[in-house]
Amino acid sequence: MATSLTIHDKIQAATTAIAEAGNLADVLRLHDQASALEAFVKAAKDSLATSNAATALKLRCERRAGELLEAMEIKPGPKSIADNVSAIHAVGLEELGVSQAQSSRWQREAKVDEETFEQYVTTCNEKGVELTQAGLLKIANGSHVSLNSGENEWYTPRDYIEAARQAMGGIDLDPASCDVAQVNVQAGRFYTIEDNGLDKKWTGNVWLNPPYSKELIGLFAAKVAGESERFRQAVVLVNNATDTAWFHQMVSVASAVCFFRGRIRFLDKTGKPANTPVQGQAAIYIGPNVDAFRRAFSPMGFVVNVDVANVVDGVLA
Repeated sequence: MATSLTIHDKIQAATTAIAEAGNLADVLRLHDQASALEAFVKAAKDSLATSNAATALKLRCERRAGELLEAMEIKPGPKSIADNVSAIHAVGLEELGVSQAQSSRWQREAKVDEETFEQYVTTCNEKGVELTQAGLLKIANGSHVSLNSGENEWYTPRDYIEAARQAMGGIDLDPASCDVAQVNVQAGRFYTIEDNGLDKKWTGNVWLNPPYSKELIGLFAAKVAGESERFRQAVVLVNNATDTAWFHQMVSVASAVCFFRGRIRFLDKTGKPANTPVQGQAAIYIGPNVDAFRRAFSPMGFVVNVDVANVVDGVLA
């Protein structure tokens, strides 16, 4: 316990020093110290919380270094390579003690806003998963759902399910579910991960909170678009990732979308609010009863109609 408290004190002091650091040399020195501390904590097999705190410290150094590097003008290298932009960049960075790969990664990390970074740290601790540079870089690259990797079972609060039930007049099918989720969903039938709802026919009124991992959500989006003429209605709850192909693929067959105010606090397996994505969510409605959908969901956010005639190949025209 004393060791953990000492490490915690060091992390707190270093975090303050990073925020106050005004030059790259100081940040690089702090980064070396943070890397050594992280290695020590992991070798000592300390708690995951302490390990994540040490990793977060190192990532804060990298983010601050990325900010400073972006603001700097890296001087050109020798004239013999003056036409090679990459080489010019590398030569200037070498003099600073930073590799080109490090500069690129750190500047990408710095693109993640502070709120999102802190949410990533918090979510990793809440879910008991390891905080990593790779995870942060996925967020920087737009993969906000990376926080869900390794744990796709995020359970929807009852209010949102009841709104879908009210909008459609009932829920006949939940094709990506489990026994725990059905406590609230209470669909006429449901498919588990073992059943593989992607291989089944979808009919009736469909409620879908798909797995948010990058690989799976694309498959479910394709299924929604491909089965839209088979089922009567559907309400699909997803991140409002309007920059992704899968989001536009589902919108291409939709009638309306509700963009929720704030972010949904999803439930854990015990039914307690626990998991919050780093971005907002949307409910995509597919079906003829737009007015009913609007009445059910407008108290939760703003509803927009989708003009399918202006959607071509899954992209808004």
